[in-house]
Amino acid sequence: MATSKKNTKSSNTASKSSKANGRVGGKMTKQAVSRAKQTTNTQNLKQEVANELGVQPGKNATAAENGRVGGTMTKKLYQKGKKNN
Repeated sequence: MATSKKNTKSSNTASKSSKANGRVGGKMTKQAVSRAKQTTNTQNLKQEVANELGVQPGKNATAAENGRVGGTMTKKLYQKGKKNN
């Protein structure tokens, strides 16, 4: 019976490479986004981002289009929350 090799990379290694790539996750991101949401009208932000991307968000849009809008909103909220830290 063949045995599979376990992934020997630790979670710290993965998070270091994520940080090096500009991605931050977890508690820090959630706190920054929460702070920014308190002072931001998210409906206006959604329309602003959708216009920038040339997408009409909603149930008639594809999942990829709606995902791009949501992802871009999160990035903007994160940046705003980070500045207000």
